[in-house]
Amino acid sequence: MRLAPAHCCRCQGPRQGPARCLPLNLGLPCPPDLSILRCGTCPDCQCLISGGASCTLTPEQRSPNSGLSSLHCSMILTDAMALLYRSHYAFSEAHRLRNAAGEDTTVLFGFLSTLLNVLELVPPPTHFAVVFDSPGKTFRHELYEGYKGQREACPTEVKEAIPRLQQLLRSMAIPYIQVPGVEADDVIGTMACRAVQEGIAVAVASPDKDFFQLLRPGVILLRPPKKAAPGERVSKYALVPYSSADFEQEFGLQPQQFVDVLALAGDASDNVPGVSGIGPKTAVSLLKQWGSLEALLEHAAELKPKKAAQQLSTPEGRAAARLSQQLVRIETSLDMPPVLQPLEELRLQLPADRGADLLHRFQALDFARHSARVQALWQSQLYQ
Repeated sequence: MRLAPAHCCRCQGPRQGPARCLPLNLGLPCPPDLSILRCGTCPDCQCLISGGASCTLTPEQRSPNSGLSSLHCSMILTDAMALLYRSHYAFSEAHRLRNAAGEDTTVLFGFLSTLLNVLELVPPPTHFAVVFDSPGKTFRHELYEGYKGQREACPTEVKEAIPRLQQLLRSMAIPYIQVPGVEADDVIGTMACRAVQEGIAVAVASPDKDFFQLLRPGVILLRPPKKAAPGERVSKYALVPYSSADFEQEFGLQPQQFVDVLALAGDASDNVPGVSGIGPKTAVSLLKQWGSLEALLEHAAELKPKKAAQQLSTPEGRAAARLSQQLVRIETSLDMPPVLQPLEELRLQLPADRGADLLHRFQALDFARHSARVQALWQSQLYQ
């Protein structure tokens, strides 16, 4: 079994050996014979990403329902804005990072730390794209004027980081996608479904819970780990796998039902109204019993608790549920040239200049650690 060097997702220190297997090409839990090796500085580390060995399951051992037993490629689609915001808020004002020129490099450093963690996954992805939201309004604003209306303006540090990050991605030969008038969620949803249809397994790197609805055979999420226990260190940049099985265990529902959870409970982060008086717990309970929003509306008078029955029996409540469902459903069939590009164009490759421009830019940013990590990646099986 070939062992790959890795970075502990808790302390970022180097280590050798297999972490718990992340079989992107399977979408399955780790086989029990792949043990966890802990890094030397974190005796309690149970690192889930950034290194390990290939999954040892044979095709015969794989779930016949996974639909992925013959896949040999994997794609990671990264939600740029969600991770940029996460990087921005990961540091207090007193602990922000600056280079020798006095520039605030916090957002770029955080995003690239997460990006490199994901690129260091073993087995490595074969295809990769970073997806950005488009500035301005989308079809959801036409449906509901208040969509995302409560949000404050994008922080200056994040706004200024976007063009610099896009330049760094170009220097890394990492494809990025931005479709005018379309949210990143819809681009990711469409490309994820296309990829699975074309025989490529997908991991979506994002903390956004909206992506739960995309979970299915061939699609997993890479999400921040759950809150650390007292005294436990977890890296600001760690992402861990989250599958359909994880969702079912957490909610007791199928992933496709999450659209209706948000339709009922709303989504404060996007100012999606939902139905007055129905929160997430009630929404989940109702859907466990009735299965779908349509069934709930059809049997509104029979629902318990009584408040839910009353709300979903009124024209206003029913309209709010249907509107919210439209707002939260991720599009998976966009028909636009940037989304319909051949997926082979997203295959990872070395920069044409062998990384000279990127290393020069990293030097100006004082990103010595990132320079070392990316050069190690270029020598790894990722680019062989």
